[in-house]
Order: sequence, then C-alpha cells, then structure tokens
Amino acid sequence: MDRRKFFKVSAPLGLTPLLINGTPLKTFANSDLLRAMDCTGVSERVIVLVQLKGGNDGLNTLVPLDQYATYQSLRPNIALPSTGANSYLTLDNTLPTAQHMGLHPSMQGFKSLYDDGLMSIINAVAYNSPNRSHFKSTDLWLTGGDGSQTNYNIPTGWMGRYLDHMFPGYAGNPDTLMPDPLGIQLGDNQQSLGFHSASEHASAVNLSYASPGGFYNLINEIGGTHVANVPNTEYGKELEYIMNVEDSTARYAQRISDVFNAGSNSAAVTYPAHYFANQLKTVARLIDGGSKTKIFLVGLGGFDTHVEQSELTDPAIGRHADLMYYLSEGVKAFQDDITALGHADKVMTVTFSEFGRKPIENESWGTDHGTIAPMFVIGKGVQPGVHGNNPDLTNVDNNGLFIDEIQHDYRQVFTTVLQDWLGSDDTAMGDTYFSPFLAQKLALVSPTHFVDPSCYVPPLVNLPVSLVSFDAYVVDDYDVALTWETESEINNSHFVIERSKDGVDFMALVQIPGHGTTNQAHSYRTIDVNPFFGTSYYRLKQVDYDGKETIEDIKAVTIEQSSEFSIKLFPNPASKETTLKVISEGESEVFFKLFNMGGQLVKELTLPVFIGQNDIPINLRGVSSGTYFVQAVSKKGHKFSSKLMVVD
Repeated sequence: MDRRKFFKVSAPLGLTPLLINGTPLKTFANSDLLRAMDCTGVSERVIVLVQLKGGNDGLNTLVPLDQYATYQSLRPNIALPSTGANSYLTLDNTLPTAQHMGLHPSMQGFKSLYDDGLMSIINAVAYNSPNRSHFKSTDLWLTGGDGSQTNYNIPTGWMGRYLDHMFPGYAGNPDTLMPDPLGIQLGDNQQSLGFHSASEHASAVNLSYASPGGFYNLINEIGGTHVANVPNTEYGKELEYIMNVEDSTARYAQRISDVFNAGSNSAAVTYPAHYFANQLKTVARLIDGGSKTKIFLVGLGGFDTHVEQSELTDPAIGRHADLMYYLSEGVKAFQDDITALGHADKVMTVTFSEFGRKPIENESWGTDHGTIAPMFVIGKGVQPGVHGNNPDLTNVDNNGLFIDEIQHDYRQVFTTVLQDWLGSDDTAMGDTYFSPFLAQKLALVSPTHFVDPSCYVPPLVNLPVSLVSFDAYVVDDYDVALTWETESEINNSHFVIERSKDGVDFMALVQIPGHGTTNQAHSYRTIDVNPFFGTSYYRLKQVDYDGKETIEDIKAVTIEQSSEFSIKLFPNPASKETTLKVISEGESEVFFKLFNMGGQLVKELTLPVFIGQNDIPINLRGVSSGTYFVQAVSKKGHKFSSKLMVVD
C-alpha cells in the first residue's frame, strides 16, 4: 500500500470529523452523496474481535439436536445431557430441523442475547485445506490466508492491511484527526500478527494486561532521553525511527489513559471476575471515553482441551464449561454495558477460533484438533438467526475428522462485517485481500444498520504530490533542518511546515511554494531557527490550488541543553533587530558583546535570564552593515558561546 495516498469519507470518523481532501466533513453535509441516504454514525462504528485461543470445541458449544443419538455415540463420556439440571439449552425451536441446536448449559448469556435478537450464529466455519497446527492456523486466520499455496504465507495481517488502507500514514502518528491507535489489543503479551502491516509503524497498541494505567506506567518507565544530534547516516535513520516510535507510543499512552479516565462503565452491569471480562470492561470504558480506535482485539485462552474437557462425573461442568461461561457472560455483560452507556449502535462483536475439535472424543475425556467451528456475531446491528446447518456427524473419516463439512469461509464473515457494518468499499476489500468474498457475503447486518453503498468510503486516489521522503534533523547545534523530496506534483500550490510541542496540536511554521504540475523530481529545504528546547514535532502539509490539504508525515527532533547556557540568534542575518534565545538552568545574567571583524567592541548589554527559555530582543539600530562576532559570557565569567552574525 502506497502511504502517499488519501481517501474521501462520507461521514465523520469517530468523534472528530475526518477531512475530505483536507476539508472538514461537516462542510460536506449538504452534498448529494449524503442526501442520498442518512449515513449518520456509520463512521463511528467499531468492531470487537474475540479470539478463542486453542481451538474451541464446536459440538459442545452448539449441540446438533437433529443428530443427538449420533452425537452421543461419538462422545459417550463428554456429550452434554438432554435432561436434568445441566442439560443443553435449546436454542430456537422455530428453526428448521437441520438447524436445531442446543447451547452449552454454561452459555445462558448467549441464549439471552440470541433471544433478544442480538446474535447471529455461523455454522461450520473454516478455510480450504485446514491446517490443524495451532500456530499456523492462527496465522492464517489473522493474515487472511488459507491452505492454498498462494495464500499460505502472507506476511501481513488482514487487520493491518485494512487499517493501512483506511488511515494511510496514521499508524503510529497520532494527531488531532486521529489521536487514538488504529487498533488496540488486550490480554496478550505479544502483538497480534493480525495488526502487522507493510507501513513503517505498527497499526495497533498492545495493552498486555487490560489496564491502560499499567500500559502508561510501563511506557514511562522505559522512556529515556533522546539522542540530541542524530547522524545523517543509515544508523542515524534507524535511530530516528526508534525514537519516533517511542514518541508516538508515549503519546498514545497518555491519550489512552486520558480516554480511559474520561469514560466509565455502567453501575448497573456486573462483569464476571475474570481477566477476559476485564478486557471487555476496559474496551467499553475506552469507547465511552471517546476512543476512535476502529478494531479492538481481546482474547480468551485455554481451549486446547485434549484432556479432561469435562468432569468425569458430569460432562456439563469442567474446563470447557468454565470457558463457555466466561465467554458467554463476559460478552453479555459487555453488550449490556455499551447499551446502558448509549453506544450499542456503533459496536459489533465477533468471535473466532483457529479451528474446532474432532467430532469424536479421545481416550482422555477430551477432544483433539479438528477443522470446523462456529462463529458468533453479536450486537444491536446484527441480523439475528443461524447461517448454515448442523454438520453431518456421519460424514467423518477414519481419523475422526469431518469430510467436506466446511460451509462457510471465515473471510465471508469478516468481509461482511467490514463492508456492511463498517461501510468499507470494494477497494478497501481489495487491499485487505478479501475481494474474492464480496460475492459471498452473509446477511449478518440488520436492515436498520446495513450500510448502503452510497455511504461507503470511496476508493483511494493518488495524492497531488508523490512524496519520496521527509526528514527533520539538527544542524549547527540548535537549528532544525527540514528537507523533503517529491517525485511528481499535480496542481501543487505550496507546502506548510507545522510544528508542535506535544505531537498533537500543530501550528503553521513556514510556507514553501510548490512547483504546480510537474513530472520532475524536486527537493525542498527550510530551517527552523527557533525550535523548542527538548522535543519538537514537525508535520508536512501539502495544499492544492483549490485549497485542499493533505497531511504527509510527522517527525520528532530533540535538542538537548549541553551546558549552563545555550544561545542562538534569529534572524541571522538581521537588520534592525534580532532575538537572542537563551536556555538557562537557573536565574542569572548574560553579558552580550558584539565585536566587529577588527576586534573592536561595538555593543555590550547586560541581560537578565530566567530558568528555561528566554527570548530577548537585541536592538541593532545604529550598527553598520557588516559581519560581526557575537560573544555571550555568563555571570561566572564563562564564555559559553561565540557566533558570527551578519547585519544588513
């Protein structure tokens, strides 16, 4: 994906409006596009992905009641009972016989969600030529791959590719338009492969312990002082990249903490006391606090139930039963929470697992790696019901594996959610590698929430400027050079360099004319002679002749104080006045002396300075044109700076 592209959107993203070629979307509200359909709220929608790690046993999650006797014969020890206090929960007697199923008795929460019209069930989900290795199959689900040679080793994740398309250049670059991480992962120490992308920054932040406070503290503990002068070498570029990632991560930490503190959970909702429920509780609070993150990924582990999947005395209790309870009750509490908080119209939850289990039990009161498993889609915007029939329990080979029982490809589900729920157009699906499944979408989104094509995010188009590079680095100790190069330009009026102290709020610094329309390469350079002490953030913005704007990239540069005082003069050359910038560790005095090239003292001033940055005007009226030697001496007599200055 070429990061130097932009996209148009048909509704505001999150709580702060995105731009259409740099124009706030609210000015676009009267267009024919938005009059065609009410697209309100579409761009505020998010998805919450629930990863069931280890391979969930689909047959004890959804018991095929139309084949119950066969089910019992395949699982004489772990089959869920049909009678008694711990019998399966009959899902829906109004369904066709081939879809009669019973939920695990621990899944009262899911039963309630289904009865309330908030759940859609997809039967027998996998991909072609399923791999039964935990690691490889998980990789395939996260990368959008399958068992074919073509799609077996995709290096990037489908979530990362999708987010790269929707937010080109925003991964790792928080600003006022998109201050939040594009994705947030909770409950795992390692970032999910699903968020890996081809862009230079990761597209998600990993909150390992479901606690934004813990993440914030961790980032602040590992943060350190930046290198003041980054060398203009390959090593320097790598070092600069690392520092930029650290800067953006630190800024995300503060933003996540702020959003978390701004949000709340409903006092009327009680989550189970479990790490999985805590993840969902955190997601609900972040959404309530105003997070614009588009994809949340949470995880529940322990589904590799080879041994003692259930208790020997009662197949309805035990390890798998506990997992079903935490899944069901956790998701039910989450749905109740976001409903009470007023966010139910913008959240859809999807569960997935890397594979199912074999239909036959093993000799250890457990089940071994299989292929197909169900997926659940939950939310107010869901079209409730069941997709597909119960798998045929007689269609099993000698190894206890289903034969040709895959009814749905998992990419059908994700394609449907991305397009019919989030409103992503066909181009986005192409960049996510899901185009082949556009013709196989499922009816998962209700008519009241289904996104009409008139509300889709339109395809990406080429930027007016093809940017080759943008760099910012320290020169002459206290100046910052900003350089960029274009490969071609179309109707390019000018560039604007913007500067920020925190990487979020930017102010225009200088405007540089562009070259209009040209197919030739052009190099640009400007100097910031008055950077912030510490870290300054620089952003390059391109402006068309018609006023449309495109933000290109953000760079961070750190200037460290190296002695008792640091000084610089700007402007230089100067005519009637210049400014002496003094960075001081304490309150003191500076003796300013101006010598001509013959060594004669022309001007002398005693200047009070205070802790931090001091900008002191120096009157040059009466000083003849020419080149001068400037010397600054501290009160202690230390000559800490000598510079040449031109008076014109």
